[in-house]
Amino acid sequence: MASPDVPEELLHDVEETVETFRNLPERDKANLMRAAQFLAGRGNLASPEELLSEAFIRIADGRRRWKKSETFPFFVGGVLKSLASDRMFLTDESKVKRLKQGFDVVSSDDEHKISDSADGKLAAKKGLIELAIRHLEVHYAGDEEMELLLMGIQDGLIGQDLQDLLGVDAKRLEALRTRLNRQVDKMAETFKEKEGAS
Repeated sequence: MASPDVPEELLHDVEETVETFRNLPERDKANLMRAAQFLAGRGNLASPEELLSEAFIRIADGRRRWKKSETFPFFVGGVLKSLASDRMFLTDESKVKRLKQGFDVVSSDDEHKISDSADGKLAAKKGLIELAIRHLEVHYAGDEEMELLLMGIQDGLIGQDLQDLLGVDAKRLEALRTRLNRQVDKMAETFKEKEGAS
C-alpha cells in the first residue's frame, strides 16, 4: 500500500525493498541494530530484535514503503523510530501519559483564546525548520553516520546518548557535529542571499 501523499512512481517496489533488507551489508546491519538497541525499552516493551522483526514485517507486507529519495538505512531507521512509539509496544504508563498529554477539553467560551497554529510566525518557522531538515537529509543521503546523527538530533539526543546511537567516541561525535554545523551555516548564508534578492 503506497503512502497517500507519495505517488507510486516515487516509491521502490515492495519486492525490491525486501531484497535490499535481506542483503544489507554488515555495516548497515550493525548501524540499524544500534538504532534498534537505542530505541528499544525507552517507554516501550520492545526488544531490539522485536523492533527489527516488526520493521521487516511491515516493509514486506507493504505497510511501510521506501521512497526513492531516501537511503535504505534512513528509511528503516524511520520505521524503527515510529515502531518504538507504536501502541503495540507501549507500556501501560506510556499509554496513560499519552492520553493525559494528548487531549484537553476546551469549552466554546474559551475557543477564542486558542491561537491558530497554522497562521503567523510559528507556522513559518516550523516550515523553515522542516525545509532545512529535508535539505540536510538529501545532502547527507548515503552517509550513514550523518543520517544517524540527524535522526538522533531530531529525537533530542545529546552527549553519550548520541555517541551510543552512532557507535562513536566523543571526538568523532564532535567531528560529525562540526560537519553538520558547517552545512547549516552554508544553508543559512544561501537563505539570506535568497531573501536579500527577493
